[in-house]
Amino acid sequence: MASPASPTVGSTPTDRTLTGTAAALVMAGVFFAILMGAMDALVVATVLPTIASDLHQVNGVTFVSGAYLITSTISIPIFSRLSDIASRRNIFLLGLGIFIVGSALAGLSQNLTELIVFRSLQGIGGGGVFPVAIAMVAVLFPPQTRARITGVLTGAAGLAIVIGPLVGSYIVSVTTWRWVFYINLPFGVMAMIVLMLAVGPLRPLVAGRFDAAGAGLLSSWVGALMVALVEVSDAGLAWTDPRIIALLGASVVLFPIFLWWELRMKEPLVPLRLMKQRIIGATSGVMFFTGIVFNCLISFLSVFVGVVLLDDGPSATGDVRDIVYFLAVPLILGAGLSGQLLTRISYRQAIVPGLAVASVSSLFLTQLTASSSLWAFAGGFLLVGGIALPLIPLGFGLGFSLSVPTIAIQNEATREDVGAAIGLTRFLQSLGGALGISLLTAFESWRFKSLSVGLTAPDAIANALATTYDEIFLVLAICVVLSFGFGVFFRGRLRKSLKDEVPEKSREEIPIPASQ
Repeated sequence: MASPASPTVGSTPTDRTLTGTAAALVMAGVFFAILMGAMDALVVATVLPTIASDLHQVNGVTFVSGAYLITSTISIPIFSRLSDIASRRNIFLLGLGIFIVGSALAGLSQNLTELIVFRSLQGIGGGGVFPVAIAMVAVLFPPQTRARITGVLTGAAGLAIVIGPLVGSYIVSVTTWRWVFYINLPFGVMAMIVLMLAVGPLRPLVAGRFDAAGAGLLSSWVGALMVALVEVSDAGLAWTDPRIIALLGASVVLFPIFLWWELRMKEPLVPLRLMKQRIIGATSGVMFFTGIVFNCLISFLSVFVGVVLLDDGPSATGDVRDIVYFLAVPLILGAGLSGQLLTRISYRQAIVPGLAVASVSSLFLTQLTASSSLWAFAGGFLLVGGIALPLIPLGFGLGFSLSVPTIAIQNEATREDVGAAIGLTRFLQSLGGALGISLLTAFESWRFKSLSVGLTAPDAIANALATTYDEIFLVLAICVVLSFGFGVFFRGRLRKSLKDEVPEKSREEIPIPASQ
């Protein structure tokens, strides 16, 4: 393949972008990198019991997932900012490379401590994959093309939900759990090779400065908060445990210091000034609350179906998987379709109907009972009832909230801020997910205990558990409605060309293969 070339620095911006084979290769490389990162947590969660048994360490094994969540959340804004002040392609390759090295080392782990350390390393790289990839798409493709591509790329999250658990289960059935990590290596290496061959460096015209102090403060307050949340939700520590109080106290103290520092910096790690822009503020709200929904809905839905309705019976695993499919498949379709629709309609016209449908559908989950059916078909093929019925419009509507905010940020943020803007909103989505799963897990435990006091009959206990989950689903429904409220504040639509959207001060090298 011909080596990439770029227009002369300072030349007039044009609409020439990657076309043909180069564009297809870039899209394929980015898609598989994002899919690999999105699947990782789901695949690993599937095999945690096997890992605990093989390493002979049950206590602390849940922190294998928690360590990844913590470091990936911290690294999102760091990699996003680096992509704005250095080569976007190279920063993406750096994150992908760290993820690959972490995967290889995780597979070689001989004990739980090593595995947690290497999962943390994986998370550092994994946190930079999605936001930097989306920022690359923002500068490689014209608006209407990037909308379609981003719709497909954000659908990778739904696809990961579908195939992640299947891949994890299959791997441990035919070989060792270590291949859960090794399987990342060929896909990651192929993605790196494709991007090195097909894309130029994507350097900014003016190199910025990295806010190292801001990165340290961010890592400190987020790390303290996330460790506390993981210890409460996964390790089962009480909120009153001295260690949890100390961690939360440290986070509360460090957070305002971080805000003060970022607001006084000329080139901050997290440009909070962007929140003043209507579209970025609205997107931040949508992604924070949908982060709670995405991180919690499948987890609590799976437990409700498997424990309350099926009582962990022989068919529980298959039925739980099938119920998740009723949500995940429409999610993929909604994410992909919204990217296509945005070439014709405004952001608000896309996201508001999608979240309205999701808001109404989510309310049906608040009425579940211990005797609810999984599904009901008319004529053996037409779905007419059961839990599965509202999941289809719910997943489809939520799919719009995956891609529309990301596409809006790509198009409305200036070139010099696009990485940081995507990182800011993605960080809020990850933080919302961590807060949601931790707080709702603690609520689940407390609420069920209070409802089941004095109960001995199995039916009464099942009803108490169903009521607990109905209340959890009500909280998630409120989060969907709040997302809808922020969606109303969206405005604008895709511009027709790069020239229309890029201000003079924001010009950036666009890599054009020499053969073009």
